[in-house]
Amino acid sequence: MNHLDDHDGAQYICKVLYESLQIPVFLLDANRRIELALPSSSESAPWVHNINELLSEIVDPTKSENISNHDSSNSSIPIIRTTNFLENYILLHLPLELSGGRIIVVGPSLYTQLSGDNVSSLMHDNDVPHGLQDQWLTYYRSLPVLNRMRLYHTAMLLYSLVTGKTLTLSELLLDSRVLEPKQLSSDSLDLDVSYRRENTWLHHEPIMEKALFHHVKNGNKAELLRVQATFSEENYGVLSKKSQLRSKKNLAVSCITLATRAAIDGGLYWEISYTLSDFHIQHIEELKDIPAVDHAILNALCDFADHVRNNRSAQLSRTVAICQNYIFNHLYEELSLDKLAVVASLNRSYLSQLFKKETGFTVSDFIQIERIEEAKRLIELPGISLSDIATRLHFNDQSYFTKVFKKYTGITPRQFKTNKESNSN
Repeated sequence: MNHLDDHDGAQYICKVLYESLQIPVFLLDANRRIELALPSSSESAPWVHNINELLSEIVDPTKSENISNHDSSNSSIPIIRTTNFLENYILLHLPLELSGGRIIVVGPSLYTQLSGDNVSSLMHDNDVPHGLQDQWLTYYRSLPVLNRMRLYHTAMLLYSLVTGKTLTLSELLLDSRVLEPKQLSSDSLDLDVSYRRENTWLHHEPIMEKALFHHVKNGNKAELLRVQATFSEENYGVLSKKSQLRSKKNLAVSCITLATRAAIDGGLYWEISYTLSDFHIQHIEELKDIPAVDHAILNALCDFADHVRNNRSAQLSRTVAICQNYIFNHLYEELSLDKLAVVASLNRSYLSQLFKKETGFTVSDFIQIERIEEAKRLIELPGISLSDIATRLHFNDQSYFTKVFKKYTGITPRQFKTNKESNSN
C-alpha cells in the first residue's frame, strides 16, 4: 500500500480503472470534495444540482433517504450502494494512515439498460413530473451497464489495486453488507407459532400445496381447480400487517412463482413460463380489490396448466427439451445441429437421431417450423414488413421465406396476412 503515499498513486488507480472499464470514477479528498473526476464532464442526473453534494450523500447515506445503506463509512472493504433511481456506486475508503482519508467512488452504472416503461415507473415511484421523461431517458442511456457480477468483480479489482491483496466474492458481499438480512426476533416467532397452534389457525399442509402444483406441472386444470377449492382462507399466512390487499397480492406473487417453476418442470419453455409470470404479476399489481386478486390467482394457475397441456415438449427427454428450449430462445440467431450438440453436450449424429425419434422432425425442420410460427406472430403485428420478418428470422431471401412458409402452412405469407386482416375487420 506504500504506493498511496505518493499523491499521484490514488489518481493513477482511478485513471487505470476508468480507462479499462469506461465507467465514471471520482477521487474525493478528506473533506468529501472532488479531487479528480473521470471523465472530466458527463451527463448529469436530472435530479442532481450539485455533484459534490450527491457524492457526499453516496459516501454518507444517513444524509439522504435515496441511498440504500450497506455499511459504515470506515470499512476497508469496497461498499456497493444503490440509489432509488437504480444507479450503482462502488466506494472504497483508502487507508487513513496513507491517504489522509480520501475515497474512491466508482459510478454511476446500471445493472441493465432501462426501457421507456422502466423509466416511467421509476418517475412515478419518485413523484417526478411525466414531462421530464425525455431528459430522464437521455440520462439513463448515457450510463454504462455493468451486470451484478461485473460490478462485484470491479469492486474486487479496485480492492486489489489499492491494497495489493485478494478479495473473494463472499468477503465482498458479507463484509460490505450487500447481504444484510433483518434478524427476526426468536421470541416473536415463537409467540406467533404458539398463538396459531392454540387457536388452531394453522397454515395449509404442504401436501396440499404439492398437489396443487403437481397438477400445474401435468397441465391438469380440472384437478387443479378441485384442489384449489379445498384451501381455506384462514390457512393462508399474513404477508402484510398493514394491508389485506397487499397481503393477498404478496400471496399471489408467491403462488405464481411456484406455478412458474412447476410449469417449467412440466416442460413449458422457461422463457414462456417466466414471461407468463411477468404478465400475471403485473396484472395483479394493478388490481384494487381482494376479490379481483383472488380471481386473478385462479386465472393464472389455470393459464399455466393450459400452457403446459398444450406444450409439445412435455413428454420429451430432458436433452431434447433443452434443445427445443434453446431453439425457441435463439430463433433470431444462427442455429445449427453443431451448436445444439454443444448445448446438449452430445455427439451431433446421436443428437440428430434422438431428436428425430422423439419429435418426428429433423433438427433443421423443427427450426424452420418454429421460425414459421414466429413469423406468423410477427405478421399480425403492425409496422413490420414481410421482408423485414424474413431477414430477422434468417431466411436467405424473401422468395425462400415464402417457399418455406407455404410448405408448412399451405399459403404464402402475404395470403396469411390478408386473411388475418380480413378476420379482424
